[in-house]
Amino acid sequence: MQRSAQDKSKAKDLDAIKAEALNLDDDDENGAPASQETDQCGEIDGVEVITDARTSIKGFRRRRPAAGTLVVCPASVLRQWARELDEKVTDDAHLSVLIYHGGSRTKKPAELAKYDVVLTTYAIVTNEVPKQALVEEDDDDQKNGERFGISSDFSSSKKRKKPSLSKRGKKGRTGFDADDFDPNCGTLAKVSWFRVILDEAQTIKNHRTQVARACCSLRAKRRWCLSGTPIQNAIDELFSYFRFLRYDPYAEYKSFCSQIKFPIAINSINGYKKLQAILRAIMLRRTKGTVIDGEPIINLPPKTIQLKKVAFSSEERAFYNKLEAESRSQFKAYAAAGTVKQNYANILLMLLRLRQACDHPKLVKRESYNSVGRASSEMAKKLPKEMVENLLKQLETSLVTCSVCDDVPEDAVVTMCGHVFCNQCVSDYLTGEDNTCPTPGCREQLGPEAVYSKAALKKCVTGDVNGDPSSLSEFDEKSIMENEYSSSKIRTAIEILESCCKSKDTYLESDILVQFNGDSSNLGERDSELQPKGPIKAIVFSQWTGMLNLVERALNQSGFRYERLDGTMSLAARDRAVKEFNTNPEVTVMLMSLKAGNLGLNMVAASHVILLDLWWNPTTEDQAIDRAHRIGQTRAVTVSRLTVKDTVEDRIIALQEDKRNMVASAFGEDQSGGTASRLTVEDLRYLFNL
Repeated sequence: MQRSAQDKSKAKDLDAIKAEALNLDDDDENGAPASQETDQCGEIDGVEVITDARTSIKGFRRRRPAAGTLVVCPASVLRQWARELDEKVTDDAHLSVLIYHGGSRTKKPAELAKYDVVLTTYAIVTNEVPKQALVEEDDDDQKNGERFGISSDFSSSKKRKKPSLSKRGKKGRTGFDADDFDPNCGTLAKVSWFRVILDEAQTIKNHRTQVARACCSLRAKRRWCLSGTPIQNAIDELFSYFRFLRYDPYAEYKSFCSQIKFPIAINSINGYKKLQAILRAIMLRRTKGTVIDGEPIINLPPKTIQLKKVAFSSEERAFYNKLEAESRSQFKAYAAAGTVKQNYANILLMLLRLRQACDHPKLVKRESYNSVGRASSEMAKKLPKEMVENLLKQLETSLVTCSVCDDVPEDAVVTMCGHVFCNQCVSDYLTGEDNTCPTPGCREQLGPEAVYSKAALKKCVTGDVNGDPSSLSEFDEKSIMENEYSSSKIRTAIEILESCCKSKDTYLESDILVQFNGDSSNLGERDSELQPKGPIKAIVFSQWTGMLNLVERALNQSGFRYERLDGTMSLAARDRAVKEFNTNPEVTVMLMSLKAGNLGLNMVAASHVILLDLWWNPTTEDQAIDRAHRIGQTRAVTVSRLTVKDTVEDRIIALQEDKRNMVASAFGEDQSGGTASRLTVEDLRYLFNL
């Protein structure tokens, strides 16, 4: 089969960097502990891994008949990994691939050892692999935590001993250690892997979470971390990667703090210079602007980012102003009492409500009666009244963060064991045989009938599914609540979609240019070369499923064909939605949850991206944009970031820049020497406009 000019150009781009990745993995064999790869170029990281797995597995088999490469990835990209392996590996390689997922997955370690590549998810690893104990150094450092930006509010205070590494079992012919694993652990833990690869490795950024400790416990000869956003909030996140990679001495928390973290806090410029030297030994980092031998590492169409300021309607403005005044007053009360840190989660919840009010007042007014809530409402009625009240109280007063994403829970649900999660985060743990609660130390089994939303519990107690009374009661509820077009953001999003997806023009013209990625001097030449074909499509992102519900109604009224992807959907449903969007010319819009859809997915069928709300970490938004602006894209990409004037969103944008400076300083891409971590008291004052 003859390849097109575009395919040949793409192959050239990829061939230019494969050798570098192979050399990095060879270095692992020669003494370096492991490797971390940070790419912003779409499928480059996956292609390199596929290349390395194909070239090294033969030599590995000669040494021992053990398991090959284990790829751990988010559930949303599990099948994409399988497709990429199928498309990019020739039949001559005879590469065998197994998707290890679902209730019918094998229980035999010897079966896993038969495959060159095994694909699985973070949820499966968390459920099957015994967790490394929290290191005692973590507890020793708590006394200095607040000084250096570490939260001690939600960490475990229970000290545990480190597991002994002195005993080694003899490796059997099937490729796993017969005497060195817990007989009660899952199949993944009973295999000695040649290589373990963490895709979207920022999933383990918090080393205290169960998923991070489970991944670190996997047995492997070589270890890779793949991430386009290795640092999102704080330098502290690097420790989790170092521990997984066995990068001594920094894999010990005391050494990490004394040699990296504390020096940065004391003198950021010198501290970051030392960190850059430490990272160079194990990290291969490429951005879209990276040049090799004088040539760009990858050639992509230009990207335009518009920061579009939306004006509230008079009703929305009145609602928001009152909510902000009440929140500001509450924060002042905490500050006056000296209890800001003790009420950190409550303050984040107030900020969450302000951010939601920028999207639609309905998100603040009513609790989401989500699919989990509907599935469990009948079961909740069978619970003793006292238990229902206790679970409801846990949802209403809990000051914990979600154990999966380490953020304040959004669309919060509570389990029978009393733990609170984001609805989307816990959804991956509700299917399969090993559906264990992901909270560290908890082994309770989960299921759709044992996870409750606030709406489901409140309905059992009072028969009312509405949230608590809010200041909305002073306004005309009919005018602001019943029609989704009362949201200025939704109205603006529909206008953008009307202008691009229903237009016959190839590109959306805009005179609001905030950021441009590419050389404008040859834009006309590049456009003539690309000659894109097919319908123009768009992705609409929001972090709240309730907002996606409202946008759905607006799309239906406007006559758009669309698909949807969020964390509550099964893997099969997600895969079907992606395929339909990419292949059906009648489907022009994809609604995506920022949590479920910002990682790994290839959505180059879209050339427009709309971000309905801001995320604390700009890197999360960057990941979402890269679903469209990646290898394989043939059109110029236009991104619209919708924000509301004179709201908390203005101040979030300023804080995002601080985080960008911190990340740039860590990788030597900026000389500002900026620092950032969890929100400080001064940050909170700023966000409340005090």
